[in-house]
Amino acid sequence: MIEIKNLYKSFGGDEVLKDIRLNVKRGQVLGIIGPSGSGKSTLLRCINNLELPTKGTIHINGKLAYQDESGKVFSETEISITRTKVGMVFQHFNLFPHMTVLENVYAGPKFVLGQDEKEYRSEALAILESVGLAEKRDQYPEQLSGGQQQRVGIARALAMKPDVILFDEVTSALDPELVGEVLGVLRKLAEAGMTMLIVTHEMGFVRQVADRVIFMDEGRIVEENNPAEFFDNPQNERTKSFLSSVLSHTD
Repeated sequence: MIEIKNLYKSFGGDEVLKDIRLNVKRGQVLGIIGPSGSGKSTLLRCINNLELPTKGTIHINGKLAYQDESGKVFSETEISITRTKVGMVFQHFNLFPHMTVLENVYAGPKFVLGQDEKEYRSEALAILESVGLAEKRDQYPEQLSGGQQQRVGIARALAMKPDVILFDEVTSALDPELVGEVLGVLRKLAEAGMTMLIVTHEMGFVRQVADRVIFMDEGRIVEENNPAEFFDNPQNERTKSFLSSVLSHTD
């Protein structure tokens, strides 16, 4: 589904991503963890072309996306076509405040995909039902809790029928009691076979749901393994230190 080779990203003289090499198969759930500033969010933003890689290649569904080794930059039209297949849900909800919940969900299918009204409305309602928000369809974002707004954000991404969804710290802005309802939606998506890359500090969730885990530090992938081996038998000293700090703090 996603193949990344020799990916670098710099902001001025600051190299944020360094030689990232990563493969994600269809239907896999990849947990991405690491300290703040390690490049996790930048990696997701490069995959979705919110940031243009400085060097390297990203293939999605076997097709070259965004930039190749010769430095070719794709047109906005080409980028937009690829981006419709890569959904992204952000830490902050980024909903349109002047639109109802239902309108937020079907905005993409209506304006980007050009679906007819009957189709985009019925599909949006079905998606809201799946995330437990059908009864909120006529409300506005400000009338919802943070957890409900984040579930609308997930529904909006799903409405575009993406091949993969990127989740960037989607629970970090929520009150603790609201985290579970959002993680529950992600768990259902994983069970349904959605390909997902999830940047998160929710270690228990990653251990239960992810197929693979990567640990990033200082712009590099330091360690990668299945959840059981990653958490029970980390190999890299930096990974051990990070997990010891995070898990002891959680306890």
